[in-house]
Amino acid sequence: MVSKTQPKVVPVVDLSDENLKPGTDAWLLACKQVQHALEEYSCFEAVYNKSTLEIHNSIFSAIKELCDLPLETKMQKASDRPFHHYFGQLPLNPRYETLGIQDPASLEGAQRFTSIMWPAGNDRFCESVHSFSKVVVELDQMVKRMVFDAYGVGRLYDSYKASTTYQLRCINYKSPLTNETTDLGLIPHTDKNFTSILHQNDVGGLQIKTKDGEWIEAAPSSPSSFLVLASDLFMAWSNNRISACEHQVVLKEKKARYSLALFSYIGDGVVQVPEEFVDDKHPLKYKPFGHFDYLRFYETDEEARKCKNPIKAYCGV
Repeated sequence: MVSKTQPKVVPVVDLSDENLKPGTDAWLLACKQVQHALEEYSCFEAVYNKSTLEIHNSIFSAIKELCDLPLETKMQKASDRPFHHYFGQLPLNPRYETLGIQDPASLEGAQRFTSIMWPAGNDRFCESVHSFSKVVVELDQMVKRMVFDAYGVGRLYDSYKASTTYQLRCINYKSPLTNETTDLGLIPHTDKNFTSILHQNDVGGLQIKTKDGEWIEAAPSSPSSFLVLASDLFMAWSNNRISACEHQVVLKEKKARYSLALFSYIGDGVVQVPEEFVDDKHPLKYKPFGHFDYLRFYETDEEARKCKNPIKAYCGV
């Protein structure tokens, strides 16, 4: 009998256990699962039931309301930070637009963005963003601590946590205007932050690239599911133990697709490879660098955007 190779699927790690505390057996097991998933797939599906169906429905209702605003209103979102402003109306991605909400897990950050979009106020939108973001930031911090613990560098976690900033990007892929069977909604890329945590509505399309070059579907299975992706900084910090997750969006359904991406940044200080990650078998791959310096390099250098591995071009040894 000819054996059939099982299709590759994104690993699933359940992080909902209330007894999942640092130092416990459950924590150590989850650390190993997260580490293995990131090393093998550069991503995993995290099940986290603190994100309820009510929160899920509320945030996507809020995002639709945001995306339905006039273009001139959405374009008021500006920032001196690279990749923190409005993107849209792009010739290569005409259906794609996105807005970023800085510091969304704080009430002040959510209110600040809301007041730009709705000068008269919009309490429902503000509360939806704030409630959702608090849950996802908590998930991000749990995952990062697990990775630090798994690699034996837990002593460094508190300083990285203190220097981390967040942006919630609200993403809209508009309904197609033609009868095309498929549409590349977002070209293959890796994210330029530390981690990305993605959450989507019922319209699929997200694909990730495996180590052997195969594109596989990444469709979270419930409103309590998130896709955790390693990004460029994670790869540099880990000295290539973890690769940045290459992903794309291929649209097959004839309706709008909404998704949310929580991006984490190292806003202060220097990103550098821990000394524990460097030895004779693993020579140093990256020089210390500033995260926003890297983002400015990528934003302003046309050759960097064409480069297959821009983080290596920027600070590779």
